[in-house]
Amino acid sequence: MKNIVLGTLIAAAASQAAGCVISSDDSATVRATWAVVSLPGNTEVGCPPGTTTASLYSQESDADGTVIPGGEMYIDKFNCEDGAGTSAPMVPSIYRSWVQLEDDSGASVYAKTIEVLLDVRSQDKQLDTQILANGGYFELSWDLVGKVSGNPLSCGQAGADGVENLATDVNSPSNAKSDIFNCADGFGITAGIPEGTYTISVSALQGQAAVGVAPALTNKRILSPNKVTDLGTVQIPIDGQ
Repeated sequence: MKNIVLGTLIAAAASQAAGCVISSDDSATVRATWAVVSLPGNTEVGCPPGTTTASLYSQESDADGTVIPGGEMYIDKFNCEDGAGTSAPMVPSIYRSWVQLEDDSGASVYAKTIEVLLDVRSQDKQLDTQILANGGYFELSWDLVGKVSGNPLSCGQAGADGVENLATDVNSPSNAKSDIFNCADGFGITAGIPEGTYTISVSALQGQAAVGVAPALTNKRILSPNKVTDLGTVQIPIDGQ
């Protein structure tokens, strides 16, 4: 799985805003913010004991997020309790960026944010992140196939414009979390979900109507802090195809 957000960012996990135009010294910066929060409500709980450092990592990558061999790697360290910091000047490029909370030595890591692709070739960027103290995320890819034929289908052939990931808490069935992705993306990471065990239903959507539902995925765990659980590639059979 990619475990990276390309182009757009997940609400409540990270956000990218256009920044100022790069200065004449031909360098770029990323300004990052971070907060440790608790679900529900995104209540700030502060850096945990022993977690003194927030490190901003920026790994040079190509436009689809693939790390460039021998590319630049920047690590900027800040006091965790400060909640914000600006990188040292970097070569203008595309970077996989994330914030990692750790101890002074970096040997003990509390958690890291989801990696985000930032293009700072023409503008500095803002990276606003949260770490869920008691939650995490699901990530998944999907393939569409004919329910009758078994043939692979594009989203257009299937008449699907969206894919829904519905996570239902097995210990509290009334607690369900829905995330809807663009079908053509082929990949998605949910918004934050409280730690626990979930049953997962993945559906292809035409508008708000399901045109195909994959077999349920059972006993899938959300772990904290801020862990990403990989659901793999889900095959969605499309009705009438």
